[in-house]
Amino acid sequence: MEEPLEKLTYQKALEELQAIQRALENDEVSIDELSVTVARAYELLRFCQERLRATEIQLEQLMKDNE
Repeated sequence: MEEPLEKLTYQKALEELQAIQRALENDEVSIDELSVTVARAYELLRFCQERLRATEIQLEQLMKDNE
């Protein structure tokens, strides 16, 4: 069962994305599940990108504060 985005960590989201990738590469996703699976992968990608952006901003601020 997929976890709601609010409860995910970056690591868990990445692991789920990797599992989706493996399933797609191994033809383990039926045509009936394909659109739902791809939509979930897109959600996870956006989540990870947002996490990375937020972390980058925090790091930039820390670096600025230490100058």
